[in-house]
Amino acid sequence: MLLRVRTMFRKLRCGGSKPAPSPPTTTVETDDPSPRAIHMSEVRREDIRRPPTKPRRAASQSILILVADAKGATDYSHLFRLLQRETDFGCEFDGHDEFDTTYFCDDYTYEVFFHKATGAYGSAWLDHMQHAFLVLTYDASSRESWDEVVAQYEIMRSQCEDGDFPFLATMIAAMGEGEGSVSHEEAETFASQRACLFVKFSPVTGRGVCKAIGSLVELAHGARDQHFSDQDLRSEGPGMAAYRERIRKRSEAIVALF
Repeated sequence: MLLRVRTMFRKLRCGGSKPAPSPPTTTVETDDPSPRAIHMSEVRREDIRRPPTKPRRAASQSILILVADAKGATDYSHLFRLLQRETDFGCEFDGHDEFDTTYFCDDYTYEVFFHKATGAYGSAWLDHMQHAFLVLTYDASSRESWDEVVAQYEIMRSQCEDGDFPFLATMIAAMGEGEGSVSHEEAETFASQRACLFVKFSPVTGRGVCKAIGSLVELAHGARDQHFSDQDLRSEGPGMAAYRERIRKRSEAIVALF
């Protein structure tokens, strides 16, 4: 009896009968999350000192953030200091002497420069920036400050031919703690109706600055293929002449606004 059972088992295992068909394989497709911009302060000190396990691409791009501050609001230099305060980084993380810093996004490096929107600077300097953003800051506790931002934005938009704004994006930033004279809903509605970003910063701790600037870096990262890298700009490769002309026109449009 035991021999018969072993013989039957051997036939089944060796193909005495066809095995049941395997269920169809189901492939679940998931969208890769968009790469997150990381400020250099998030990189640990020891990781900076030793070679990274995954080499970053040599190509990098530059980002210009022009800050127009309404009455009582944060200007470009204070906005940069708030970024330093929030991230708690100093020269050991950021050796830049000017108002600029570094973000990483995916395998790319982005040098971010802060500058006042008004002032004497030539379009030649702007020509070296692949990406340009405008940040309008206002004092959330002041209706007068908010009205100034609204008026400034509307005037600039009216000056642009066909409504073509020379910035990759515009961000309206409320400076304040808690609810101010201008409600969050009112400001956010104004911004969304004009395709602007809206954020709120703490003028004391800088809370929200790093993430907000990171969101601009992520927008630049999404548009990176429309630009040459900093290294390529030093050469005269194919398409460079047309690209320089496009950036030159953008720079002239920015200068004309201020």
